[in-house]
Amino acid sequence: MDMTSLFLMRYDVLNNFYLTGIWDTVPHDLMRQRPHPRVNSISWIMWHLVRVEDAGLNRFVTDGSQVLDEGDWMVRMNVPWRHHGGEMTLDGVDDLSQRIDLDALRAYSLAVQVRTRSILANIDQVDLEATLQELHVRKVIVDEGLAYTDPEGFIQNYTGWSKGKCLMTYGLTHPFQHLGEMETIASLLGVVFG
Repeated sequence: MDMTSLFLMRYDVLNNFYLTGIWDTVPHDLMRQRPHPRVNSISWIMWHLVRVEDAGLNRFVTDGSQVLDEGDWMVRMNVPWRHHGGEMTLDGVDDLSQRIDLDALRAYSLAVQVRTRSILANIDQVDLEATLQELHVRKVIVDEGLAYTDPEGFIQNYTGWSKGKCLMTYGLTHPFQHLGEMETIASLLGVVFG
């Protein structure tokens, strides 16, 4: 089995089964709630996942443009921020959770998935061993507004990552990490899956 097939096998299950299950099962009003003062909402996590995937794969793996910039996505989602929400305050999480248009967020997510599959269809044109250089990372994090706070921390963290690590982290391991979080939040809100 080649790397593309292996990646898509897990990516398709993530998006077409697990995340679709959350979208189809959790009512919008519950997606906006935080069941505990120290946890995020499902709507915030969904937005965060899509922003990380969009920016991480399109800017760090292919050095292309973000889906966010190819349409009126910020307006449609009613979200004025370009960042991915890392280190966002809980007041900011509440603000985003209440303001975001969830139907537009789901549409944005689907558009990002199309782009990710396109990247994978042409992954043989990407040098997955090439590493991120500080100048490019700084451009994406600072100039393009990916970091909410502490851009230097993000720059130090991401500089030197291989494009392959970016692909696997932003496309698979990061969303699977948050999947368990969303399922736990949904259960705390009384949602029963199955």
